[in-house]
Amino acid sequence: MDAGRVGKAFLLALAVMLLVALGGFAAWFHAGEPPGCSDPRTLAMVHESFVRHHLPPSTQMVAIQTRAGGPLALRFVCQAQLVGIHKADLPPDTPVPGEITYTSQLTDHRTRHEVTVRIEPLLRWEKAQ
Repeated sequence: MDAGRVGKAFLLALAVMLLVALGGFAAWFHAGEPPGCSDPRTLAMVHESFVRHHLPPSTQMVAIQTRAGGPLALRFVCQAQLVGIHKADLPPDTPVPGEITYTSQLTDHRTRHEVTVRIEPLLRWEKAQ
């Protein structure tokens, strides 16, 4: 073999090894991706928080959106509107919640799914005197 063919074979072998390594890294990275905003596991954890926040069973989320994050950020920040809540179903002097923001991420070396939830009241404009 001449030197040119050896050099080309070496570069080809190097390129194949690099592609295999990148493919392996991508597969490993994707396996540790947190569940997204509409993933059933994430939604189940968000619905569990409704009980802690004393929201009625009729509470539903609509217009779910990913506001930030993604697979490369290793977390998702999500937002949705809350519907099905009636003032009479809430404890006295509780504002009617209108929006929910939640974050889905993996913790403990990507082994535990964690969801944090923040529920914001629906603002009502009133005429000031």
